[in-house]
Amino acid sequence: GVWVPYAETKAVIGRSTGNGVSWMASGPFSGCEMAVGVDKNVDRVFVAHIAKQRGSTAPADYRKFRVASKASEFYWNRIPMPFEDRFSCAYVFVICSPNGIVSMNSLEVEVTAMGGSNGRVISVRTFK
Repeated sequence: GVWVPYAETKAVIGRSTGNGVSWMASGPFSGCEMAVGVDKNVDRVFVAHIAKQRGSTAPADYRKFRVASKASEFYWNRIPMPFEDRFSCAYVFVICSPNGIVSMNSLEVEVTAMGGSNGRVISVRTFK
């Protein structure tokens, strides 16, 4: 599997290491976007963590990647803060292959401060 790290104001893209079914994951999410698809140049599944802070170059970075890689997406959406009434974030795990997504799950965590990644797990949710 592949872990795709978060980088403030950037788009970070990770590619699977094989051609079969594998897992990929990223986080923490509290309003950033995530894309899952195939990089057609190398026929590998990718996950992109697209940061959304003010001044972020991430949307432009990801658009450049999409064009250069002839990417096709299975999923592209904003991953919101799981709980609006407290500091929280989500970690998203995807099981996928070049043919599509098998499953997506969100590990939702109550954190001690905004932007934090430490805390207790509140829920695990399957959403695709």
